[in-house]
Amino acid sequence: MKFVKENLWLPWTPIIIAVALIVSSISCLNKYRLPCSNFLFMLGLFCLCIMMVDILLHAHLMAGWFQKQRKGESDEDFKKRKIDIRKVASEKKNEPIHFKKLSFNCTLIGVILILIAITMTI
Repeated sequence: MKFVKENLWLPWTPIIIAVALIVSSISCLNKYRLPCSNFLFMLGLFCLCIMMVDILLHAHLMAGWFQKQRKGESDEDFKKRKIDIRKVASEKKNEPIHFKKLSFNCTLIGVILILIAITMTI
């Protein structure tokens, strides 16, 4: 739990979850239950999409692309600028998946919002 609090937990996460719980409990008492449930569900899916984008941005998908020699560039300058393919394949592409603060919190908030939306419609 100490690792989660120090490295993964953002201070605004419980505030967002508390606001979602308050809004859902208030909307269960009036006629706007279904629209509020739909909104919370879509907000949860949006948080999960942000998590996926954050993970993919740190995945080095574009690392190691072939670079062509520019006009007027000498062969020596091109060799200095050229990327070592073995280094990219062994170090960058084999790194573990980036799952840090934003990814963790967006996953947590998204799952909780989706669960709240499902329980509101039942």
